[in-house]
Amino acid sequence: MPDNQTFSPEFQALLEKFTELLTGEATPERVQMVTIWCLYSHMAKVMPPLVQHWGSEPEHQQAKAEIKRIFEQIKQWNQEKNAKNTPPNIVQ
Repeated sequence: MPDNQTFSPEFQALLEKFTELLTGEATPERVQMVTIWCLYSHMAKVMPPLVQHWGSEPEHQQAKAEIKRIFEQIKQWNQEKNAKNTPPNIVQ
């Protein structure tokens, strides 16, 4: 196990920077949402049957809807950030 005194703050800084670059800012709420987004995305790629089974269970429908909301929100923030950073087309 990594040394938590140095690893945890350094990894948290990485998550915050990733969140900022992905969504435009790194609030605690956004960092938590991006963490969930990263973990769920990775699980869906490496163990799709597990994620599909979990998502098909009736008791997980509310959680599945929340994950979908998180994905949509992150996508929106990313599009907004990219729109701000894209220079307007100059037509002459």
